[in-house]
Amino acid sequence: MKVDDMTARTMTEQDAITERTLGDRLATLRQERGLTLKQLSDLVDIPVSTLSKVQNHQATLTYANLQKLARGLSINIAVLFDDQAGPAKAGRRTIIRRGQGGINAVDTYQVEVLGSELLNKSMHPGILDVPPASPQDLGKLARHPGEEFIYVLEGGVILYTEDYKPVALEVGDSAYLDSSSGHRFVSKNQDTARLLVVCSNVVSETAESM
Repeated sequence: MKVDDMTARTMTEQDAITERTLGDRLATLRQERGLTLKQLSDLVDIPVSTLSKVQNHQATLTYANLQKLARGLSINIAVLFDDQAGPAKAGRRTIIRRGQGGINAVDTYQVEVLGSELLNKSMHPGILDVPPASPQDLGKLARHPGEEFIYVLEGGVILYTEDYKPVALEVGDSAYLDSSSGHRFVSKNQDTARLLVVCSNVVSETAESM
């Protein structure tokens, strides 16, 4: 094999690694801030189609667009390529006023994402609005990495899991579960229920359904 061929192959492999790192970081940073792709696009002035390709490891960004992305997210460009951009500073805190969290759609739920300005968090809290289930929703269970804690704030829900019988939860009730096991929350009646949810991993908009 020629030296030029080896160099070209190495550069191609490095480009693929760079694309994957950037895509994964983009997804994490966006979701931590409770932003949809459209909202991020409006914020940084980069087309939705471009951001989608980057997030799906199908493209990378020019330096000019990397600058716009970093500026829009208020981060250093290096953070876009380094998931270990530095240990979390001790003594951090953030204050979120009522209704001031970013709104994101996850599966059939609407989530108010809390504490999104803090990076490298160990917990990902939010307020989950749980709608009544349509007939086609009842057979779907979602799964995602990590564990989660939920506490019923308003209304009541039925918790469906793949390993246990459905259980009803009322205001003040809570549950701790393995998020990788199929699960779904459904409002008990025709009113939207509200939960406090704390996840150990960022939950994707496209959490795997069974």
